[in-house]
Amino acid sequence: MTRKSAYRALDQRLAADPSTNLNATEIRLLNRELQRVLVLSLPSLPANILDRGDETIRWHAVGARCAQARGARGIRDVAVALGIPLYRLRAIEAGQLAEVRIELARRYFRFLEIEDWIARWCRANRELAARVGLIEVKPASIGRRVHHPRRD
Repeated sequence: MTRKSAYRALDQRLAADPSTNLNATEIRLLNRELQRVLVLSLPSLPANILDRGDETIRWHAVGARCAQARGARGIRDVAVALGIPLYRLRAIEAGQLAEVRIELARRYFRFLEIEDWIARWCRANRELAARVGLIEVKPASIGRRVHHPRRD
């Protein structure tokens, strides 16, 4: 399968379900395409502007799932019902991770009844989920027994 046909297939899959969890290969493919298009369109962009493109692609599924679960309810109505500022809910759905407050995101996910889906997303995206605070990552040494040789 060529890269173009793989991209077309992925594009169709995302059109059918924008909240689908992507694997690492699919994320790399989308990230490369995003970089290619942006560099062609805006060649004067700083080189590091797309350093976190894969995170944006990964988070897109969360925003899409929130919008799907919200259904016909307007985001403004949900913000009022939850007592969460509208810009915070928009940040969650848009993937503006610097603006996301995790305790508010959790309340939003609970309200939308998508906590199980979020848990699956976290398992598929552990590093990003840990970075934004959705999961706690324990240091590797915790839980492992360390063998100390006996001194005689």
